[in-house]
Amino acid sequence: MQRSRRCRKRAMVPTVGLAALALAGIAACGYSFRSPVPAHLETVSVPTFENETREFQLTQQITERVIDEFINESRLRLVGDEEDADLLVVGIVKTYEEEALSYDPGQTANPDVFSRRVLLTVDIRLEDQVRDETLWESASLREWGEFSEERGESREDGITRAVDKIAEELLRHVVEEF
Repeated sequence: MQRSRRCRKRAMVPTVGLAALALAGIAACGYSFRSPVPAHLETVSVPTFENETREFQLTQQITERVIDEFINESRLRLVGDEEDADLLVVGIVKTYEEEALSYDPGQTANPDVFSRRVLLTVDIRLEDQVRDETLWESASLREWGEFSEERGESREDGITRAVDKIAEELLRHVVEEF
């Protein structure tokens, strides 16, 4: 039995070594895990999103998450003045909806809801101010986030998940347009 453990240990050493060598090779090639952004874009400005819903916290939450996505996942620097930005992100929160996904159908009046979904719709525009063109826009980008009170989650968890998807989608469109 001891012999088979030694054989397994020896077999693991080359596997770990190969994985380390592969990562070193990636690093040597200049590969970055940050999203590639077009070379002519160096700065970004994200004015506070407008909000046409009754959920007042969405304005700040979406704006902050979009800023975080661009700062943490790209090489863009944040600037406060829209005029100084190479890329301008303009958005309006259009709708907030919440719907039941699963519930106890045996109860007709006030059924127990097990899980829900938050749906957010935003109008968004990414303006390349260097080339004076709209990089991408959507009049109704719609994302969702589920939450379950049975798992101890709240509607804020659903909102956070939907907001994360919106921010990731925006950066994806900046990267894929080039």
